Amino acid sequence: MIKFSVDHKSFLTGLNTVAAALPPKTSLPSLSNILIETLDNKLKIAATDLDTTVITFIPATITTSGAITLPGKKLLEIVRELNGNEVDISTIGSRISISCNKSNFSLPTSSRDSYPSLPSTEINTDSITFPIGILKEGIKRTVYAIAGSSELRAALTGCLWKQTDLGLVMVSTDGHRLAKVILPSLKTEKEFSAIVAAKALNLLLKINSEDSVIMSSQGTQISFNIGETSIFSRIIEGVFPPYDKVIPANNGILLELNKKDLYDALRRMRIIANPATQQVIFTIEHNRLILQAENTDAGEAREDIEAIFNSDPIQIAFSGNLITEILKTMNSEDIIMKLHDSEVAVIFVEKEKNVEIEYLTLVMPVKLPDNR
Repeated sequence: MIKFSVDHKSFLTGLNTVAAALPPKTSLPSLSNILIETLDNKLKIAATDLDTTVITFIPATITTSGAITLPGKKLLEIVRELNGNEVDISTIGSRISISCNKSNFSLPTSSRDSYPSLPSTEINTDSITFPIGILKEGIKRTVYAIAGSSELRAALTGCLWKQTDLGLVMVSTDGHRLAKVILPSLKTEKEFSAIVAAKALNLLLKINSEDSVIMSSQGTQISFNIGETSIFSRIIEGVFPPYDKVIPANNGILLELNKKDLYDALRRMRIIANPATQQVIFTIEHNRLILQAENTDAGEAREDIEAIFNSDPIQIAFSGNLITEILKTMNSEDIIMKLHDSEVAVIFVEKEKNVEIEYLTLVMPVKLPDNR
């Protein structure tokens, strides 16, 4: 048995927080459920896919203590559509009644015994505390370059976090691009290195809180505690590539231009560019950049952009989508592209420096068409 009342907005926030951990598909029916458990005057709400677990606590008025698991996506869908200030939930036999204002729903329940055991939310004494704002900035600028789950090299499906003399370093790469962030203000005396899964990082970005992040690792698991919410993630095993060797040291040709001009032009190029490759040719001449996209079926597109460039002309091609994703992560009004030739990776940096975050990203060019 279980019976409680909870504020609708708090309940929805709690469900949204944990639902991101639900697996999109699973052969274990219990993993499709969300756990709800009473604890004093709070509700413990949790979801897991076994690799990633999210647990959060919200206030509630408890009449009858207990624990149940409910179909996660269906429960979230119901609560999202409810119109009222308070939600009343109680078990009736093997089903649960969800009431709010004039609405009433009934869902099947499962016992707590059928749900996987969850990690403890007690904070490890050997932990590190980070301000959430700057940590999120670092995540935003690296998570986009993480390889997809289909990548055979497991290490590339996460972001390397490493404590160094310079501060916290975050690095991600999918083999086509690389993003590196150094956060000097997050330098600590405790050394650690871990490859953090993309799912856990995206969950951190969704947490709406001003509380600090308390991070700790134990064995093969890393945890992040933010206020009443805890995120647990399996540390990805494997050796991360020697990223410093990938970053070119001799890219002395500089192209400076407005970020928005380039971003908007690339979006227009996408209309014509080959859907499979999204190839855009960059022709760089004295103080201008010419963008070109061609597609036998769709036609051609060309656009000139004002720039600062005083070297010999150079032509290079990229996947336009990769460049636009990079530009989204940059806050500077103007950016600098550091080039060597048409075959070496190009480094992108912000012109306006930020003392709180040192950021560079690079992207590999694609082969120019043979007729050029």
